[in-house]
Amino acid sequence: MTLFSIPEAALDSQATATHPKTNVWVSANAGSGKTHVLSERVIRLLLNGTPPARILCLTYTNAASAVMQSRIFRTLSSWNELDDEQLQKTLSQLENEPINAQKLTYARQLFARALETPGGLKIQTIHAFCESLLHYFMLEANIAGHFELLDDINRKKLLQESRRQLLEHKDAQSSLKHLLKVVSERSFNQLLYEATEKQHKLSDFLSSLLSENEEEKLRALFNLAPDETNQQLLEKIQQIAHLPLYALTHCQTYGNQNLKDMIAKFSQLAEASCETTIINIISDIYFTTAGEPRSFSRLSCKKADEIWPFIQQMLEDKQSKLSVLLEKYQCLKSVTLNRAAFQICAIYLKIYTNLKKTNGFLDFDDLIERTLHLLQRKGASQWVHYKLDSGLDHILLDEAQDTNPEQWQIIQLLAQEFFTGHSQRDNVRTLFAVGDEKQSIYSFQGAAPENFAANGRMIQKKAQQAKQKFEKIQLNYSFRSTADVLKSVDLVFETPENYKGLSAENTKTVHEAIRVHSPGDVILWDALSKEKNEFPDDWHVTVDHWDTPAIHLAEKIAETIAGWLHKGEMLPAKGRLMRASDIMILVRKRDEFVSALSRALKQRNVPVAGADRLQLTNHISVRDLMALARFVLQPQDDLSLACVLKSPLFALTEEELFQLAANRTGSLWQSLCMHASTHLSFKDTFESLSKYRNLVDKMPVFEFYSHILNNDKGRQKILARLGSEANDVLDAFMDYTLTIQKTGLPGLQAFLETLSTSEPEIKREFDQNHEEVRIMTIHAAKGLEAAVVFLVDPGSAIWHPQHAPHLLKISLNNKHLNDQQGFIWRPNAEFNTKPSEKALSHLKERAEEEYKRLLYVGMTRAEDRLFICGYNGEKTSSDTWLQLVKKALKPHAVPIKGPAEDIAAWRFHITPSSSTPINQEASYIECPTFPPLPDFFSHKLPEEPALPRPLKPSVASLSIEADNELFSHSKQFSISPVLGEINTNRAFSIEYGNIVHRLLQYLPNCDPEKRRDYARHYLNTKASHWDESQREKALHHVWQILDHSYLKPLFSDNSRAEVSLMGIVKIRGKEQAISGQIDRLYITKNSIICADFKTGTPPANETAIASRYLLQMALYRKILQVIHPNKDVQALLVYTKEAKIFELSPEKLDALLDEIAT
Repeated sequence: MTLFSIPEAALDSQATATHPKTNVWVSANAGSGKTHVLSERVIRLLLNGTPPARILCLTYTNAASAVMQSRIFRTLSSWNELDDEQLQKTLSQLENEPINAQKLTYARQLFARALETPGGLKIQTIHAFCESLLHYFMLEANIAGHFELLDDINRKKLLQESRRQLLEHKDAQSSLKHLLKVVSERSFNQLLYEATEKQHKLSDFLSSLLSENEEEKLRALFNLAPDETNQQLLEKIQQIAHLPLYALTHCQTYGNQNLKDMIAKFSQLAEASCETTIINIISDIYFTTAGEPRSFSRLSCKKADEIWPFIQQMLEDKQSKLSVLLEKYQCLKSVTLNRAAFQICAIYLKIYTNLKKTNGFLDFDDLIERTLHLLQRKGASQWVHYKLDSGLDHILLDEAQDTNPEQWQIIQLLAQEFFTGHSQRDNVRTLFAVGDEKQSIYSFQGAAPENFAANGRMIQKKAQQAKQKFEKIQLNYSFRSTADVLKSVDLVFETPENYKGLSAENTKTVHEAIRVHSPGDVILWDALSKEKNEFPDDWHVTVDHWDTPAIHLAEKIAETIAGWLHKGEMLPAKGRLMRASDIMILVRKRDEFVSALSRALKQRNVPVAGADRLQLTNHISVRDLMALARFVLQPQDDLSLACVLKSPLFALTEEELFQLAANRTGSLWQSLCMHASTHLSFKDTFESLSKYRNLVDKMPVFEFYSHILNNDKGRQKILARLGSEANDVLDAFMDYTLTIQKTGLPGLQAFLETLSTSEPEIKREFDQNHEEVRIMTIHAAKGLEAAVVFLVDPGSAIWHPQHAPHLLKISLNNKHLNDQQGFIWRPNAEFNTKPSEKALSHLKERAEEEYKRLLYVGMTRAEDRLFICGYNGEKTSSDTWLQLVKKALKPHAVPIKGPAEDIAAWRFHITPSSSTPINQEASYIECPTFPPLPDFFSHKLPEEPALPRPLKPSVASLSIEADNELFSHSKQFSISPVLGEINTNRAFSIEYGNIVHRLLQYLPNCDPEKRRDYARHYLNTKASHWDESQREKALHHVWQILDHSYLKPLFSDNSRAEVSLMGIVKIRGKEQAISGQIDRLYITKNSIICADFKTGTPPANETAIASRYLLQMALYRKILQVIHPNKDVQALLVYTKEAKIFELSPEKLDALLDEIAT
C-alpha cells in the first residue's frame, strides 16, 4: 500500500474550516474530505462546550447522516480507550493548542453526553428536521398534530381520487370539455402530474393569475394586446396571404412545376372555410414543416425572369408579415388553452390539498412549504424564533450545492438571529456550509450551482455586517483519487466549451492530489456502434439475446471483471488483490444495459448487488404472481390462467396449453379440470391450483405467497427459468406484501388492486461492506467511491424536447402578476410559441450544463482506475461523455489492446507503475511534524468584564428598571430611567397610555372598514370601567393619528410596530447596554423614521419637550444608526391629544448624547 503525507496547506484549510467560532463557507472538490471536515467541526464544537442539542447538522440523504453520526460517535468513543498522553496528543493536534487536565476529563465525557442528549445529535436531512419542527409547532403551523408523511402508495391513491373528483366537479366541466377536444388524454394526465409536482409554486402563481382579469394576464404572458381577437387575426392573415390575380396568372403560365404546385395551394386556400385548414394551407405555402421561412428563389422559369423578382419580393414581404401574425395567432390559441388548463389545475390542486388535509398527510414538498410559512408567518414566527433561539447555536449544511431556494430560505430564517447581535445568549453562533458547484446534479429538485455562490456571498455580507468572523475556503486537495484520475479530470474540463456551466464562475477545474505517487490509470474503450438495423429471423429469440451494442458491451465488461477476480488482479495502490466491492459501474439511466450486465456478471459467478431501484410490476416474475392472484380470485379469467400455466411455476409447453385451450366448450379452468382426470401430466397442476384457491381465504397475503415460493419451491422454479437476478425482485416483492399487509386493507383482492394501481418502485441503499459489484446511476452514486470505476456512456442525446416538461417556467415581467416566476402550458409542438421556445431553449442549455457536471461526478468516483466506455444507437453524437473525454485525453494516451478485436483502447497515466507486493491494508497516513507552540497558547486570556444590566429609556412601561447608582449625582434630566430616576405617572395615565398604544399597534393591520368596530370592541372590553366620554376621547385621539397625512408611512404595509431594540452606548465614560421598544418604525432604502407616541399634554414647542423624552429618542436614533450605518434616521415625537408632531433636530439629539457620554 502506498503511504502518503498530507500537505500543510491542506491541513491548514481543514483546521480553518473546523474552527468552532468562525462562520465558514467551503467550496470543496470531489474527494477532498467534506464529510471529514463536517464531522471534525461537530467534534470541535462539542469539545469547546457547545451542548449536543444546540448543534444542527443538515445532510442531503439519510445515508450521509448515518455516516456522519457513525464517524462522530466512533471518534468520541475512541477517546475513552486512550491513556492521558495519547488523548492529549490527539486533542492537541485537533485543537492546535495544549490541552489541560480539565479538558481531558471533559473530552472523555462527550461520548456519554452525546448519547444521553434527548433526541440525540441533530444530524438529519432537512426534510426530517422540518418534520420534527412541525410536530413541535403544530398549532402555530395550523396542521394536524397527528400528521403523517405521505408515502408513494397513499399518494397515488389520493391522486386517483383527486382526478375522479376533478372530472365530476361542476366548475371544471367547461374547461375539461375545451381541453379534451384539443389535447390527448395522455397530455391531460401529464398536466395533472406536473401540476402535482409543482404544486406550491403553481398554486401561488394561479392564485395571482385567476384572482381577476385572468384573460388580460394570460395575454400579457404571451405578449398579446388586450383587444386582439381570434377573428381579427384570422382576417388579417387571410388578407395578407392571398396573391393578386395577375401574380397567380403569371406564375401559373410561366412557373415551373414547384411553383404551379404552390399556386394550386392558393386555389385550395380560396375555397377553404375551416379555420384550421386555412392556417395549415398558409403555413404550408410560406413555411417549411420545421417552421422555417420557405425559399422562393428557385420557383421561376427563365421566361418569367423579368416579372418574377417582383413576385418573389411580394411573397417574401408577405412571408415576413405572416410570421408575426401567425405567431400572434398561435399565442392567442395558447391563451385559450392555458386558461382552461390553469382553471383545471387550480381545482385539481385544491381537491388534492383538501384530501391530504382530511387524511392528515403531508408530502415532502409540504414539509418545506409549511416550515417556510411557519418561520415567515406574522405573529407565530416570533414565538418560533424565540424557542429556536434558546436551542440552536450552530448550523452545519452538507451538500449545499443541492439545496433548492426554498430550503435556503428556511436555513436563512433559522440563522437570521446569528447575525443580528440581539440574542438570548452572548456566545458565538455560527453557520457552516460545504458543497461543490461542480456536483450540482439535482436540477429536477430545484437546485442550481449559481445558488451556492449567491448564498455564500449573502452569508458573507451578513457576517461582515455583524462584525463576525467569516472564512471562504477552497479545498482543492483530493484524498480519494490518484494523480492520474485527477489529471484526466482537469484535462477534460480545461477548455471553455467543457467547463461552461460547471460552476458559477465558469472556470476550469483545479485538483491537487494527496496520493501523488499512488499508481493509477484511465482507460478509454472506443464506443460500440450499431452497424445495421437487423432483427433476428427467429421471432422466438428475445431482444436480450440479440447482439446489440449495449448487450455486447455488457458482455465485455463482465468478461473483464470476471478475469480480474478469478485470476487475482492486483490493486498496486492498496497492495492487495482486487475484490468485487472494489468495482462500481456507473450508468446515465437504467435501461436494458443494466439488466444485461447484471445477468452477464452472475453467469460468470461474479457477485453483483441488485438494482438500486426496482419497478416491481415491470418484472415478469411479479407479473406471473399477479396473474396467479387474478386466477385464484376469478377462475373464469382465461388469460390469467394461461399466463400462470406458461410461467415457471407450472411450465406447460405450447403444445400442452394448446391441448387445453383448443376446442374447449367452457373456460380454460373447466378444461383443465376435465383433462386432470384423464391426463397425468395435468393432475399436479390442477391439484396445486385447487390448493391455492382454498388457501387464499385462509391465509394473509404474505403467508399465501410465502407458501407458494418457499413450501412449493416456486422461488426455485422462477430462478431456474429467469436467472439469479430474479432473486432480488422476489425479495422486494415479499417485503412489499408484508408492508401492505401491515398498512393496507386485508385480503388478496385489496393487495392486487394496490399493487396494480400504485406500481411501486423500491429504492434500496447499497452496503459498501458487501463483497459485490455495484451497478448504479451517477445520481445514486453521489457521495460514493470505488477503487475501480466503469463509466458507461449510452450515446443518447443530451436533450430531447419530448422529455421536456409541458408546464414551462417563465420569468415574469408583468405588472398584473406579483410572482417572479410563472408558467405556461405547452402540451405538444402544435402549441409552440416564442415564450415556450425561449423556455425550452433555457431548459436545453441547463440540461447540457448538467450533463457535464454528471460527467465530473462520474469520473471523480474513481480512486485508482477509471474505465470510460460506451455504445451508440443508430445515430451518433459528437458531444457524448466518451467523445468529450477522448478528445481531451487521446493526445496524451497510448494505444493498448482492447477487450475485443473490434474495440480500440487507450491508456492515460502520469504516475509510473509499481510492483507493490501484496500486503495487508494499512491505515497509516504520514503526518507532518509541527514546531513547539508559543508560550502564550498555554495561558488563558482574561475574561471580558460583563456589561451592566441593560437600561430601558422608554417610560411607557411600569416595569422600568435602571442603574440608579450610576446617575445619582445628576439633576439635569428630571425623571429619565436611563439616568436612574423613577416614574411618578398616575395609574390611570399609564393605563390610558397603554390602551392607546395597543390601538395604534394593532389597528393598522385591520380592514379599514372594520377598524372602528374593532376599536370600540377593544375599548369596551379593556376599558369597560371608564366613562363613555373617556373611551370616545381615546378613540378620537387614535383616529387623529391614523388619519394624519404626514404619518401615513408609519402605518403602511412596510412599517413595523413595537420593535425591540438593543445596543451599546457610552454614558459617563462607560459602555452601557440600552434596551428599548420603538412604537413605530418605517425603513426605506435610504432612510428610517422612528416614532414614539406620547399620551400626555403636548408641549408648546420643541424647546419645551421634557429632557427625558429627548434622551429616549436620542438613544433610539443612535442605536438605529449603528444597525443601519448608511441610512438617515429621523426621530419623531407624536402627541396623541392634539395630533401634534415634533420632528426632532438631529443636531440637538447628537449634542445631548455627547453631553452624557463624558
